Amino acid sequence: MPITRRNLLHGIAAGTVIAAGVRPVAAFAATGLPQPLPNRLASGPILLNRNENAYGPSEKVRAVIREAASASSRYPRGEYDVLRNILADLHKVKPEQIVLGVGSSEILRMAGAAYLGPNKKLLVPNPTYPSLVNYAEANAVPVVKIPLTRTSEHDAEAILAKVDSATGLVYLCNPNNPTGTLTPRKNLESLISKLPAEVMILIDEAYHHYVSATAAYRSFLDFPLDDPRIMVARTFSKIYGLAGLRIGYSVSSREVATRLSALRLQNGVTILSVKAAIAALDDTAYVRMAAKRNSDDRQEFMNQVNARMLRAIDSHANFVLLNPLRPVSEVLSHLEKNDVLVAPPIPDMDKYIRVSLGTPAEMREFWRVWDLLHPGKMAM
Repeated sequence: MPITRRNLLHGIAAGTVIAAGVRPVAAFAATGLPQPLPNRLASGPILLNRNENAYGPSEKVRAVIREAASASSRYPRGEYDVLRNILADLHKVKPEQIVLGVGSSEILRMAGAAYLGPNKKLLVPNPTYPSLVNYAEANAVPVVKIPLTRTSEHDAEAILAKVDSATGLVYLCNPNNPTGTLTPRKNLESLISKLPAEVMILIDEAYHHYVSATAAYRSFLDFPLDDPRIMVARTFSKIYGLAGLRIGYSVSSREVATRLSALRLQNGVTILSVKAAIAALDDTAYVRMAAKRNSDDRQEFMNQVNARMLRAIDSHANFVLLNPLRPVSEVLSHLEKNDVLVAPPIPDMDKYIRVSLGTPAEMREFWRVWDLLHPGKMAM
């Protein structure tokens, strides 16, 4: 029976660069892309805190959203089937293997409800995206957190060492949030092959589209394993720019999909969200441009990091984990006072701050504000 409503627990002008020898942030953007969506309310802050697409959806998708607004008074009817058929064709599976969710966060919640319990624990790398952990802890599910490797990858051997007969689900976010790092496909395949047959695996590919070509990465949707334990979650919140419309999906075996679907929020995904998602999938040119633009924005961010002799972890996503070489609390307070919001402190990586990539104008303002920090003793 579908559950009743409940939330998944979770969670500009160019500035002058002050630091000597630091060049201004380049004001570049791929041609043909729409202007950024406004992310300020009146004089509100610059939002670099939630890994959103600062440019928003494509113009084609925006047009569909405007046109579909008149249907917002209706409950969904056949729209779900249309989107599931499109996704099934895209991933070369059957529509029955697709489950839609209110963002991929609902997919994570469904997986937790289906495969965890007081006697079935969750194994997660640490740190990672916290929604599933929050759900588990709120429902008295034991959670085992396994530290990342020194290179901020998922530690397959350490995860295996923690698996026992009470393990219900292993969660793997790749690229990982908040680190932006990749765990090589061969390492994940080795881990999966050694897990007991009764342990389920949830692979979160929210940031899949931001990964530049590399031999180390292969999506489990584009190159699936013949393993009925695997669930793959995707979202329309990131590269497609639909975070506010809340829509995601999973791909799994039919049996698993049936179990997940029984736990979904009935009619939770709106007609507007479905129509926007269909249009986003159709606009493949925009996705390619957005991925290239993000790669350029990410490189420019690293250029600015290096110019200031700071440190950052190489990212494969639309955010960067930055070591400011000074107390994080001081940096966060300074940024907030200057109307720049980044992610809150990361308990298990307390020397870092996570910065979502914004538009060129927003990043110029970020670095202008950064350069107002009083020089002080650097924390190594």
